[in-house]
Amino acid sequence: MRAYRTQQFIRPDLQAHIFSQDLLDNVRKLKSLCPVKTKFCAVVKANAYGHGISEIVNILKRDGVDMFAVATFYEALHVAMISQQQSIFILEPVNPAQSVEEIQVCAQKGFHCVLASTDSLKFIREALKNTSSALNVHLNIETGMGRSGVEPESARQLLEQIADCPTLKLAGVYTHFATADEEDLSYAHQQHERFETFLNQHNLSDKGFLIHAANSAATIKMPQTHYDMIRCGISMYGYYSRRMKNPPVQLTPVMKLTAPITHIKTVPAGQSVSYGQSFTTQRDTIVAIVPLGYADGYRRCFSNTAMMKIGGHTAPVIGRVCMDQVILDVTKIPDIQLGQTVTVLDNDHNSVCSAYALADMANTICYESLTSIHAHVNRIVH
Repeated sequence: MRAYRTQQFIRPDLQAHIFSQDLLDNVRKLKSLCPVKTKFCAVVKANAYGHGISEIVNILKRDGVDMFAVATFYEALHVAMISQQQSIFILEPVNPAQSVEEIQVCAQKGFHCVLASTDSLKFIREALKNTSSALNVHLNIETGMGRSGVEPESARQLLEQIADCPTLKLAGVYTHFATADEEDLSYAHQQHERFETFLNQHNLSDKGFLIHAANSAATIKMPQTHYDMIRCGISMYGYYSRRMKNPPVQLTPVMKLTAPITHIKTVPAGQSVSYGQSFTTQRDTIVAIVPLGYADGYRRCFSNTAMMKIGGHTAPVIGRVCMDQVILDVTKIPDIQLGQTVTVLDNDHNSVCSAYALADMANTICYESLTSIHAHVNRIVH
C-alpha cells in the first residue's frame, strides 16, 4: 500500500468495503421483476450513493446495465472515461447557465439530457447551430412530483418543436414518482394515470424512443410502470426506499464501513468524555478511539446514541462525536486490542449500525446515511 497519493487524498484505514457480487445480484433480482426487454438504468449520482462512482461503474459496466444516470455534466464526463458501452443520462435539465461547450460535448459524446423548457430548447439550438451533432433529449412530464417536470401542455409544444429541430433527437419521455416509496400508493397511481393519459393522447408508444417512469420503489411495487426502462438507485445498493415487511425480492447491502481502534484507555468513574461533558462515566470505563467523525460523514447527532460492532459484540458511542474521532465504551468486550477492526456501517439490514438504524437515529433516510460517507474514505472492491 502506498504511504501517500499525489492526485487525491484517501485515508487507507477508513475502509468502505464494496461487495461486487451483492451489487450484481441486486441488479439481477430487480431485473427479474420486469419483462426481459426492459432496460436497466443504474443511477450512480452522488458518488454512487456514497459507494464510489468509479468502483460501482467498473463493476457494472460489463454486466447487464444499459445506461448510467448521473446528476450533472461533470459526473457524466467521469463515467464516460470509465465506461464505453453504456449510454449516460444526465438528470439535471439543460439550462442556459451551462456553457455552449458543455452542450456541444454532450451531443458529441451521445449523452442523454433532460429538456425542460422552450428557453432551453432555444439554447441548445443556438449551441449546436454550426455543428453536425444532435443532442439526445428526454422530456420529463410533470405528473405530480412538482420539481423539474414539464406541464403536459408545454410538453406537447416541445414535442412539436423537437420534431422540427435537426439538432435535437427525442430519445425519451418519462416521469418521476413522488410517493412510490410510501405504503399508501394512491398518489403514485394518480401520477401513473396522468402519465398514461399523456402517452395515449400523443400516441407515443412504440415510437423508437424510451418511455420510462419507475424509480427503485416503483420497480419493486408498481410493475405497471416498468415500460421500456427502469431507473434504480437505492435498491441497486441493497436498500428499499423504506423498510418493507415482505418485499418481492431480498436485497443485500453492498457496502460495509470499517475503521481501526487507534487508542485504548481507562477512564475513571465520574469523569466526562469528549466535548461538552455530555457523558460522564458511572464506573471505571475502558474506552476505544475510532478515527472518524463528522468530517468523514459520521454525524454528530450519533453522540451518546449510536452503536458500532467489534467482532460479534456491540459498543456504544459515548460522548460527542468529534470532527475526526469517536469514543466507544468497550468495557464489556473481551480481549480488545489496538488496531482491531470496528464496523461503523454494517451490510446487514438488522444490524445495530445498519444504514436504516443510523437513519432512524438522525431522523432522516438511509440515502443520507450512505451519501454522507466522505470521498476520502478508501473504497475497496471485493
